[in-house]
Amino acid sequence: MLYLIDSGNAQEIEEALMLGARGVTANTSMYRKNDIRLHDFVNGYSNRELDFLSGEVIGTYEEILQQTEELLALYNEIVIKINFSKDGLHLADTLHKRGVKTAMTLIFTMGQAVAAINAHVDYLFFFIGRNEEYGSDAMRILSNIQEMIAAKRYPVKTVAASIKNLAQLEKLAAMKVDYAAIPYTLYMKSLEHPLTDSGARTFEDDFYLR
Repeated sequence: MLYLIDSGNAQEIEEALMLGARGVTANTSMYRKNDIRLHDFVNGYSNRELDFLSGEVIGTYEEILQQTEELLALYNEIVIKINFSKDGLHLADTLHKRGVKTAMTLIFTMGQAVAAINAHVDYLFFFIGRNEEYGSDAMRILSNIQEMIAAKRYPVKTVAASIKNLAQLEKLAAMKVDYAAIPYTLYMKSLEHPLTDSGARTFEDDFYLR
């Protein structure tokens, strides 16, 4: 499972990329929280060697198509991130015919995943935490989606999003999910363990006592 740093904060993104995160994703709420325009956000990372960089579009079909054209003018390798909706499915299918990669987000059910696959999306952003809070068995649904994709050999990658804790993160890794859209605080927390810290102190002490 590879990490996409899920943040609009430049310092958090830079640290995550320095540690090996493979790509960058954010949503419109993150752009607003960090007082950054979408185009500036994309420009900031378009010259980096990333596996994944997304820009999220919002609105009606005509509006998101226009926003897509503007993003592609900045960076033709960008992944267009689209909220799940009828207009979003329409846009994904349109962009597929043009060879533009898309990611569909706000996916909570098998039915939504199947619809997105039919619209030829390249990445499925399946929400874990919010789904669990709603009362759904998100892990089981995602596992079923992955089994379907593998059985039919659909050319789509799964991205686990809305990950709330280490238990969810570790289970997703064991499930062989392709990518995790990981928040900065959870990324940092995943690096910590008291035995790692105590072992490092012991090795450091022994090194300097040579």
